[in-house]
Amino acid sequence: MAVLCCLIILIYLETALCIEDTNATGHVNITLRDTNETSSDRNESLDFTDLEVSETPDYFPAPAAWTPESVTVFPDQTESSESSIPDTSPESPRAATAAQPLSGVLPAPPTEVSQLCPCNLQDGQCDINCCCDPDCSEELALFTDCTEERVSNDPRPCNQDSAVYPLSSTQEGLSSVQSTVQQDVNPDVFCIESANYEEGLSFATPEVPTEDNFDSLFGRFLGFFGRPSVTSALQSPDVGNSSGYQYGEIIQTVNETEEQEFFTFPASAGTAHCLDANPAGFLKDQMSRCMRSFDLVRDCETLEALRLETYINFNIRSEKIQEAKVIGVEVAAITLQSLEGTQTPVDPADFASYIPVLLESGDICNNVVLQVKYTFRYSEAGEILNAMASVLLGAIKSVTVPIQQEFQITFLQGISSTPVLQFSGNPGYVVGRPLVAGTRTADGIVQSADPKGSLTILQNSGDQDCLSGSSRRSPVLFGIDMVSGCTLKLNDAVNCSLVSEVILWALKGQSFPDHVASFGNSLPQNPLDWVPIQNQTIALGTQACSIPLSYHLEVKWTQYGTLVNPQAQIVSVMETIITNTSSLALLTSADGLLSVTSSVGFVDVSASASPGFKVPPTIDAKLPFDFFFPFV
Repeated sequence: MAVLCCLIILIYLETALCIEDTNATGHVNITLRDTNETSSDRNESLDFTDLEVSETPDYFPAPAAWTPESVTVFPDQTESSESSIPDTSPESPRAATAAQPLSGVLPAPPTEVSQLCPCNLQDGQCDINCCCDPDCSEELALFTDCTEERVSNDPRPCNQDSAVYPLSSTQEGLSSVQSTVQQDVNPDVFCIESANYEEGLSFATPEVPTEDNFDSLFGRFLGFFGRPSVTSALQSPDVGNSSGYQYGEIIQTVNETEEQEFFTFPASAGTAHCLDANPAGFLKDQMSRCMRSFDLVRDCETLEALRLETYINFNIRSEKIQEAKVIGVEVAAITLQSLEGTQTPVDPADFASYIPVLLESGDICNNVVLQVKYTFRYSEAGEILNAMASVLLGAIKSVTVPIQQEFQITFLQGISSTPVLQFSGNPGYVVGRPLVAGTRTADGIVQSADPKGSLTILQNSGDQDCLSGSSRRSPVLFGIDMVSGCTLKLNDAVNCSLVSEVILWALKGQSFPDHVASFGNSLPQNPLDWVPIQNQTIALGTQACSIPLSYHLEVKWTQYGTLVNPQAQIVSVMETIITNTSSLALLTSADGLLSVTSSVGFVDVSASASPGFKVPPTIDAKLPFDFFFPFV
């Protein structure tokens, strides 16, 4: 055992090991020779005597069981040798040419895909159905399939070699494998064409900003902190020599002084406060919410970020060339919001009169921009056809500063001359698609152009206010039950008829349809395929003031067609309105709040399928009148 310990130490000292002689008595003569010196003075001899093989302790492994990588048993070794150490004398050429492994260096992986086999888990044994296992020879005939049919070295390159192992059958019914190497093309967009930059294979150490290098770093990353340069963007080459905008390109604008600028809208950057130099990319829908801090008395009428004209008083180039047509921003809708949150739409044609005004109290600023939503329509060539803006103006107090502003931009495909019908199934309804509804006229059914559909339900809002949340509605989706509600604050001198009208308008919506399509693809030219919406009002008491408290829409549908592929068909729609049972004063809470609910429910009225049997045959035979003659 001592001999084995010495051998381990000598191998890691990178010396040449030679064994002169071994005999049965355990006498081993080891000669050490420095590989860098040729003088015999450097030779030393170690003599281990009185070593018996039987003296090896039981808790140490047998010498033949330990074989380091640098010590190999060669085939020409005699079978009578009990040691696994080869006979490498100083005269043997193997001792001089044996390469010693370097510490911490892994062997180079094989580059040939034919040498790779991920399913080869057992050394020296055949793995079942592993067609690339070199240990499988006779077992291949019994394989049923291949665990690894295609083996590649690295899946990241764009062009790579793959070893294919197809399994086929012979005439005798046995399996055979013919391995081939093919070149595959990686369809991934982010494939590696060539890896010739070694530093790109790992993350570089980032440069820490200091007082000395801050100016240079700020110049390199200026595009992340500020507005992009107008000159650099104008000098960028056109993609594909097209005059229209490409995806992601910044939209060009022209101000009042005919200066070239870019379309921007405020957004938060790093902090919650608004950054007004945020550029908008073509076909990139964006929405942002940010905080605006200001002094109410000083900045109410002078701060540009609060004025409506700041967000609409500019022109947009329809294309990215200087000769392109200039388009103005059209104000599509203006909504005024009170201090309590009540929203009132006004005529957008008078947008010039809605400017921020500081009231006499000095504590309220009216007509402040709270929300701006842009809608851009474009053609297939990348030309902007028109631009519209919907604005929300509100009154704010000094205690609510800083305020939150919301900005949104949406891109829609060009205006079509023919209306596009929205279907929700073919023919039966699909769960999760909006119900197809419309209003019946003398010429047929008139559908809404809204992609969400005209049959909607009140959407819950954060403040649960019926007046402020009446404009936010959700489409009624087939097969999905929904419940929503809102609250209305009333006072003692409220008009009963006005309250009833406001609540019903909030529950049903402004343009409530009167027909629903029975199938998801029913055409408006066929009025018989549409189901009327029936109305039912339940008054639980005779009160002088009738207030709707709940609105429920019940949709009954059935499975139509064969059992193999049934189609959902709507058979009836019923709206139920439940009014109050007591006076208006008793309905409200202590603070004057009245709660109303809105709901939608779907009821499956399909009849269960019953088995059918054929009618048993009957005998209809006429006998001659003298058939039983002469017995009768």
